[in-house]
Amino acid sequence: KMDNPLSQTKVQFRITPTDDSDMNQDGRNVLVQEVKEIQGKLRYQGRGEGELNICVKIAEIPGKKYMKPALVAFRVAETGGLDEPEEEFHIDKKGQEAAKTHLSDMERILGKMIKDASLLLKNADMIKNEESEFHKQSLEMNAASRWWPMLHVLVLLATGFTQANHVIKFFKSRHII
Repeated sequence: KMDNPLSQTKVQFRITPTDDSDMNQDGRNVLVQEVKEIQGKLRYQGRGEGELNICVKIAEIPGKKYMKPALVAFRVAETGGLDEPEEEFHIDKKGQEAAKTHLSDMERILGKMIKDASLLLKNADMIKNEESEFHKQSLEMNAASRWWPMLHVLVLLATGFTQANHVIKFFKSRHII
């Protein structure tokens, strides 16, 4: 078991100026950096003024079936330059633990929901197959119930005709008729 929550995921920050910004200078002012630690600083210095797009991409390491949820938080601060000291940012430990517990609960609930959905799908497939068999059987029974009385009447007519012929032959052989 690995203690680092980023051991199963790959987190990448990408900062780019918007298209209509005067900071957009032929692909310059772009920062792409992969985060390997749980916390840290990412510094970006752009030339000019304008809006920035900040994209956080979380990718699973290949070979995993489901992507593990990751909680990502970041703070954007504007400073005059890279040489100026930054104000210290304190992490709320209680909030972090609450978020981790909430995320664990969410993972557990999500796992249970996935198992329940899988069970429902299997159950639905089984019921669909049983319903299909029942429908096929009812169609066969409907066809049989349609033709069986006609066949029964034909057998009765043939039996009656045969018996009538035997009775007539019997009477003729005895010269009663």
